[in-house]
Amino acid sequence: MSIEHTLRETKIRHLNLRDMVCVSPECSLGEAIATMQKRRSGCVLVAAGSNLEGIFTERDLIRKVVGHQEICLDQPISDFMTIQPAVLNPDDSLLDAISLMNKGGYRHIPLVDSTNQVRHCLSVVNIVDYLSEHYPQELLSLPPRPDQNFAEPDGA
Repeated sequence: MSIEHTLRETKIRHLNLRDMVCVSPECSLGEAIATMQKRRSGCVLVAAGSNLEGIFTERDLIRKVVGHQEICLDQPISDFMTIQPAVLNPDDSLLDAISLMNKGGYRHIPLVDSTNQVRHCLSVVNIVDYLSEHYPQELLSLPPRPDQNFAEPDGA
């Protein structure tokens, strides 16, 4: 069975996803950053109840906070989050997730059900973990650069 076929058939819900990290829209920027640090997460989902309002990622922190002197850590996270982020459903395929991440340049995608209720957050790390667990030989034998061809086999 090809990797592409497996990615098309594997649903996101089959991955080992960590518990999502959620904060309310009223949560302060400082609290959101502290939560990300404490939970060792690259993002927090911003939800009112269980309805997704936005996402705040490391990229948002770099682009919207770092280097801006007028920023106050007491400001609500809703001032800095990405509103209406791209989302997927847990029943979407892994291939759908990889395609969306590649096209949008995303490292985190919220997973919501048909009523916009937050279920999880998919990280590129989840995908890499899945691929390395299920296709170790294919990943470990790749050259460091896709265009690289070795004249001789590596090793003794």
